[in-house]
Amino acid sequence: MFITILLLTFALCLFFVPESQAYVVRTWAFVATLLPMLAVLWLWWKFDGSGNGLQMLVIFGRSHLAFGIDAVALSLMLLTTTLFPICMMLLRSVAGFMTFLLLEILVLGALCVLDLLGFYILFEASLILLFLLIGRQPYGSLEAAYKIVLYTMAGSLVLLPTLFMIYSECGTTNVLYMTCASNHQTVLGWGLLAVLAVKIPLMPVHLWLPEAHVAAPTAGSVLLAGVLLKLGGIGFLRFMLPVVPEFCVSVFPLISCLCLVSFLFSTLSTLRQIDLKKIVAYSSIAHMSMVTLAIFSQSEFSAYSSSFLMVAHGLVSPALFLIVGILYDRAHTKFVLYFSGLGASMPVGSTLFLLFTLGSLAFPLFPNFIAEVLCLVSLFAVHELLAYVFCICQVLGAAYGFWAFNRVVHGMPRGPADVTRTEFHTILPLLVGVIWLGVKPA
Repeated sequence: MFITILLLTFALCLFFVPESQAYVVRTWAFVATLLPMLAVLWLWWKFDGSGNGLQMLVIFGRSHLAFGIDAVALSLMLLTTTLFPICMMLLRSVAGFMTFLLLEILVLGALCVLDLLGFYILFEASLILLFLLIGRQPYGSLEAAYKIVLYTMAGSLVLLPTLFMIYSECGTTNVLYMTCASNHQTVLGWGLLAVLAVKIPLMPVHLWLPEAHVAAPTAGSVLLAGVLLKLGGIGFLRFMLPVVPEFCVSVFPLISCLCLVSFLFSTLSTLRQIDLKKIVAYSSIAHMSMVTLAIFSQSEFSAYSSSFLMVAHGLVSPALFLIVGILYDRAHTKFVLYFSGLGASMPVGSTLFLLFTLGSLAFPLFPNFIAEVLCLVSLFAVHELLAYVFCICQVLGAAYGFWAFNRVVHGMPRGPADVTRTEFHTILPLLVGVIWLGVKPA
């Protein structure tokens, strides 16, 4: 609570700082984002890994508003507090620092809150800041900003009256006290599915993600891929499965079809993309569709495998966006056709690109490999044919990954200068996390 008040106070104080002092503010904003990281590391040290369920509960009296963490939330909080200092190193304006500090407060609150209405409010409040981040002028895109707001608000308008109905019946929306009747599980289940399917996202409500990534700055893409997509996963695990279990079982055939179509469509669409950001964005859709399918399989390893894949994707995908941002800073373009021979002019950058591409393709000794194997094991336990189809479709991921890498790295050398020490040290924490989780995942 003290860290949240401190971050909020610091963010509000930035209203009075002129843009000429942006470089001074960057140092203080970077230090401010390190405080939640230290707090989360302390929670990790105190967390009982052998226990199950929620720990470190904080309940605010008769309001029924409660906060707590489990293993999934703690891992995503560690990922979040790692990515925000990296984002601060990429920003150049006071407004950007203020926006990201407020986003960190909302995201950490959404990961900890145990009240469905509280999750909804924090979830929707982040849309305001995303709109400002993506629709900024002259570099942003108002069309992409409106698209993400309209897609998410369409699902939210379905969920909000459902929440009021549940509150009138149960007297609370806290998952610790809710007992949803069988006749209301279908209504609440469809409401939750409508809003969380947009956030994950699943086809056909996925079109906002590539446009948002293209319009967002590098720090915005890092945050969107590494943190904000995971709110949909934590929503499924914390609110949908425990509150509406009967609905989750009945809707599994539909979810499996949506995930399979999303996976195939995103991978096939990636083969036709020439924008590096869209290539990474469509690969994120494929990974998150596998996360969703593992969650709804509800097998022995479903929660562990899906959360591990979310963490692995949250390390690899932001690193790829950082590399694309480095290329854009030098060449002022993200189109694959304008890059060639980066292996000669950017040996360090090309090596990093290769490592994270292999991680995205679930190569052995990378965390994505372990996570996707566990997801397929979870799927084999409930539907063998669907698991075989996903195994075969993994070849498409290797096709678009190596196509993009070969097109950019090989060929006639006409690439920009190599990465600087500052850029390398920005990517280094993600590289260390990928190697650590790939070699020693436990």
